[in-house]
This record gives sequence, C-alpha cells and structure tokens, in this order.
Amino acid sequence: MKGSDALTTLRRHWPFMLVAIIGAGLIFANLGSGYLWADEGDTAVLASNILKFGVPRAWDGVTFMDSDFGARVNNDLVMVSSPWLQYYLAAASFWLFGENTFAARLPFAFAGWLTILLVYRLIWQSIADRRAALCGTILTICSVQFLLFCRQSRYYALAMLFTLLLIETFLRMKTPRQTALFAFVAILLFHTHPIGIVPVFALGALTLIDRGFSSQRRSFWLALPAVSVLTVPWFALAHTGYTENASLVPSVRDFFARLVQYLIECSSVAPLIGVTVLAVVSSIGRSRIDRPSEQRARELLVTILAVSVSYAIAMAVTQRMAALWVTGLRYTSAVIPLLATAAGLLIVKVSRGKNSVLLSLLLLFAFTNFAQITPWLFWADKNPDPEQKIVAPHVPEKMINCFLPAADLLFLRDLFCSNVGTVGKCSEFLRENARANDLLVTNYESEPLYFHTRLPQGMKIMRQDAIYETARRRGLPEYVFGVDHARWVVWRFNWDDYLGIRWPDVSDHLLAEGAQLNDVAEIKETAWENRENIHFHRFSGDTYLFPHDTNLQAAHIFRVDWPAVP
Repeated sequence: MKGSDALTTLRRHWPFMLVAIIGAGLIFANLGSGYLWADEGDTAVLASNILKFGVPRAWDGVTFMDSDFGARVNNDLVMVSSPWLQYYLAAASFWLFGENTFAARLPFAFAGWLTILLVYRLIWQSIADRRAALCGTILTICSVQFLLFCRQSRYYALAMLFTLLLIETFLRMKTPRQTALFAFVAILLFHTHPIGIVPVFALGALTLIDRGFSSQRRSFWLALPAVSVLTVPWFALAHTGYTENASLVPSVRDFFARLVQYLIECSSVAPLIGVTVLAVVSSIGRSRIDRPSEQRARELLVTILAVSVSYAIAMAVTQRMAALWVTGLRYTSAVIPLLATAAGLLIVKVSRGKNSVLLSLLLLFAFTNFAQITPWLFWADKNPDPEQKIVAPHVPEKMINCFLPAADLLFLRDLFCSNVGTVGKCSEFLRENARANDLLVTNYESEPLYFHTRLPQGMKIMRQDAIYETARRRGLPEYVFGVDHARWVVWRFNWDDYLGIRWPDVSDHLLAEGAQLNDVAEIKETAWENRENIHFHRFSGDTYLFPHDTNLQAAHIFRVDWPAVP
C-alpha cells in the first residue's frame, strides 16, 4: 500500500483509531498495579518454572505448586492438564521484562487489545459499514467484564482473540493457504483452553447443514486431520485434570437447568437479550443493505450463533450449576466480543439509515443494562444458593445498578487507585519481616503468595493427594509434606478446612513439637485480589456491585519460634 493510500485509509477510519486508543488506555493503564489472585499466580509460577526447566514443572526445587492437589501433574511433576500456550507466553514476557506483575499480564492484555481490532475488522469485512464496525468496537470496550478478562494473567483474552480469528479465517477459507491458517488458529485456540475445540466442530457442522458454507466444506475437512493430530492426544495426557474440574450432566432435566444457568451468565455480562430482540426486529422489515453485503452479514451472524450455541451446550454438559454461577464466562470469554459484533451489525440493520435510531440504540446498549438480563430480574433473590435453586441469577445489591452500569465508573476509578487485598498485605508483611529461606505454610492462594515472596512453602502435598506417592518416590524434601520447621504461617481462617486440615491440627502439631506460635499480624480478609468475574470482583474501597459475604474471618500471620538446638 502506498503512503497516500495508507493515509487515506487512516483518515477514513479515524473514529475507530480513537476507540482503539481509548481501548488501549483502559487495558494497559496501570496494568502492573495490584497483586495476582490465585489463578494468575498459577500462570506466573508455572511460567517462571518454564524459564528454569523449559516445561511448566510444578516442582521448582523449592516449592511444589498445584491448585488441584496433584491431579494436574504427571509422574515427572510436570503440569499437563491445562494446555501450555498461556504459560509459554507469560514465560516469554518474563524473559523480556522480568518476573513481575506487569510482565505476567502484558501478553494477555495485548491479546485483548488485538481482539478490539479484530471486532472492527470482522464487521468491516462483512458489510463495509464503518458505523456498524464502530458500534461493535464501542460495545466491546464498554464491557467491564471484557476489560477485566483482558487485565488478567490468564488465558481469557487469548480465547477471545483466537475464537474471533477462527471465525475470520473460516469465513475466508477457500485456498490452501487459508486452510492451513484455519488449522493453525484452531490448534492455538485448543492450546489456549481445551473447550476451544468445541467451536471448531460447530463450524464444521455449518459446512454440512448450511448451504451458505458449502464452499468451506472441503477446506474444513482437509484441515481437520492436522487439527486432530495436534489436539486430541492432549486429552490422554490431561484426563485426570479434566475429571477433577468437570461434572458430566446426569440427566436431561439437569442439562436444561444448566443450560438456563449458562444463558443467565451470558446475558448478565453481554447483550444477549438486546441482540435477540434486534434479530427478531431485523427479520420483520426489509433490509437496505445490498445483497452481497447482506449475505456476508448473515454468514457472520450465523457463525456467531453456531459458536455461541456450541459453547452453551458444552458448558451445560460438563459444568455443575454451582460451578457455572461461580465461573461465569471464564471458559467461554469469547462470547462477549462475539455478541458485541452481532450487536454492531444488528444496530445498523435495524436503524435503516437513521442516525438518531442508531445513536439511541448504541447508547442503550453501551451505557445501560437493558440489553442484558439484569434489569428484567431486579426483583429476584439477591443471595441465591446455586446448589439449591434451579437457576440462580446475579442481582446487584443496589437496585439502580440493575439498570445503570456503575461498574464502568468503578473500573475507571480503579485505574488510578490502590486496591490491595489479603494476599497483597500478607506479601508486603513477609517481604519486610521474613528472611530469604524462611519456610512458609499457608492454606489458601499459595501461588500468588509464592510468586510475590519467593519463600519456600511447606504442607503442599497431603497424604490423600493423587500425587503423594509419586512425590515421595521423586524424593521431595520432607517439609513439602508437613509443617515441621515452618517459620511463618499465613492462615486464611475463612477457608480453614480447604486443604482438609484445620488450624487446630496445624497448631497442635507445632506446639507438640516444641514450637511457640506468635500471632504477629491480623489481616482483613478480602477473598481475592483481582477476581476475573465481575459478580465477585472487589473494586477499590472494598466495593462490590453484587452481594457478598461481609462476615469473612480475618487472616492471621503467625511467627513460629523453635527451641534452640543444643
């Protein structure tokens, strides 16, 4: 492209450039502030171990790390249940920028920003309408849930990026080069998270049942063997980890209950209700879009529908209702930019050239909650028990927040505010008071505590853990299996029996061995540092949008003094 052509293109798309810059500010601003929460800590610790060993080993010679009690680890103590792409990206970032919070989150934040660009590109390629493309990108960056996913040291943003790339390559897949690219993206998506294989097969089904995708049929089935060879064997490696975190649906009734719960999770953070209404309205009247563009728009909308439905079915089949309520769209984060893309297309189609209608709809979708389910369930139980109810919606604590998205202002405020929680305060205390080789014992969120302090940790493998015998055979130090010789104990009393061991068991053992326990710090319990799910996210000032447990027991830090050795 010549310089003059490039300048013309930039001028033509200057509103989008402005949105992209704003999106970059929202994603990257103060990215390294705050501490990692448990799942981010898992990514960071295993990425750090990649720099040492070349693979994500759970044992680094000092501390053993596995949040699933050894279920994710093979006989070589290498983590195999989660695909490795996220860990290697974080490791590359550590190699370039050092092992810190900013570097841990940077590659995922960049993937999130690229997702914004891809939303615009998808819509522009579909109908070449800047208004629709701009609407889609604006709705994407106005989603606080999207932004929270982007600012995590976890796979969520990668899943969004590669799912949109998968759809883009699928829609253009006609040549051998495009077929190879589709296979490559599909493999990357799977190695971001295993559920990434689901939309691949959903797109394959489209080539069989929808004539509009018959031209992609041959290319898809040519790509499938390569995708299968580089993805399916991973299930054999990782089956123990998957069985630990999945629960197959036991009945048809449970399937539909789970499906409804998943749809509630989607429509609580994405404009599923609004998109559905716009789709119905747009199907009633005549469209003013020319036929080729209309066909391309239809193809994009159908692929979005197919991928979204496939995700819904997969989640209903594999996840308990309570798990769906807690994890939200963690595993299917791509639904958020996909629905924003669909909304951008449909807003322009429904407005039929009337800018006043377009602007009104855009404002309604972006700056109110009426396109989501929350306003329509404002009367529901604010403190549901997902284990006991058929469905469990999320209802904000204040009624006004059912209708207006206060999360936007809270998120903006947090870009410039400190928001240190329990892990952060415990880490700061230990960095000030502990010596380099002091042994630490903790019962919750051990991964970020290790990343931020690098203190060796004891009591990491219990006798009942799947990895116990293997760890013994591998000759791991005795402190890994118990609390002897601990210098510090960080006990999160709100999760007293999380490891199957309660505080009296630990304290009685230490006292019986002659140790003296000194309660040196009481830390307010804030549950999580940077939780990815907006329904449980703590904003600065201990602000929550949704009801939360206010009676959390404080965490305590104990210094353990041992009698002098004669």
